[in-house]
Amino acid sequence: MRGNAIYWFCTIMMVIIMVSCRKHAVDKMVPPDKVHLSVERFEHDLFSGDPSRTDSLVNFLYNRYGGFFELYTQRIISIGDTGHPRFYETFKAFITHYDNYILYKRVMQVFPDLEEIDRKLTVAFRRFLYYFPGQQVPRIITFLSGFNYSVVSDSGLIGIGLDKYLGTDEEIYSQAGLYNYLRINMHKGKIPSDCMRLWAETEFPYNDSVNNLLTNMVYQGKIMYLVKSVFPDEPDSLLWGFTGPQMAFCKANEKQMWTYLVEYKLLFKTDRFTIDKFTREGPFTTEFSRESPARASVWIGYKIVEKYMKKHKEVSMEALMKEDDYHNILTLSGYNP
Repeated sequence: MRGNAIYWFCTIMMVIIMVSCRKHAVDKMVPPDKVHLSVERFEHDLFSGDPSRTDSLVNFLYNRYGGFFELYTQRIISIGDTGHPRFYETFKAFITHYDNYILYKRVMQVFPDLEEIDRKLTVAFRRFLYYFPGQQVPRIITFLSGFNYSVVSDSGLIGIGLDKYLGTDEEIYSQAGLYNYLRINMHKGKIPSDCMRLWAETEFPYNDSVNNLLTNMVYQGKIMYLVKSVFPDEPDSLLWGFTGPQMAFCKANEKQMWTYLVEYKLLFKTDRFTIDKFTREGPFTTEFSRESPARASVWIGYKIVEKYMKKHKEVSMEALMKEDDYHNILTLSGYNP
């Protein structure tokens, strides 16, 4: 018995060392000075400006933030562009509204600086460039949206809605009546992985001639495989946005969930309702149980991709992300939990 214990201890330590060495090798392949992100604080410039000089403030923001300023006014707070006849009036009303100003002050209390986010995103994008040396690193800009957006992306940039990450117990969220299942992930620890998940979806969009539940599961599984690769030290529950018990449910019930999808012939359903029901946010996945998380099927998609990559070590991360035949990934993975 003692010999077996020593054998298994040595085996586990070898695996840990191999993973650690691989992770550090990845980190050393891209020089530190290759990537250094400095998150820009649009919300600070917006709310610290002089509202009595709206023209000057708009010109300053437009010159400094360019396309993001247009994205912000047109898409995030939906007041249109500067050519709209009532733009300046509406813009001034937004930045002088009491609720918005109070929210801004709370954001500055929770996020007096963004050094930790800078650091984590810098390391993550160094790893990203290791896997994709030809890809760009986005400009990172924070903003305030009145709880409308967590993260957004546009050409060459990622925007972070800091007011969506004030903390799971934030009193403002209670006052706003936000659902508990949403508030679980509304904390600053989720920002780095949310940014990378969105950037992966932006750089490698869904692209398959077939659109069913299975292809969506595997596509999102690919996205999460990349996210986990650039955040190897983060717990799975954080990356997926599951609670600890929800993550444990997935690991304990992988076979049962897969069997359910197969036996009820759900994998090849093409209607948007079914696809969204299994892949989008929610309190839980009704078909699996109230103890399951929403997007549990995406975790299964990740397990399919993980099995595929373990079985085909010759496939690079870049080749994986360019593979758009998601059914083929399932077939070649030999997945059978």
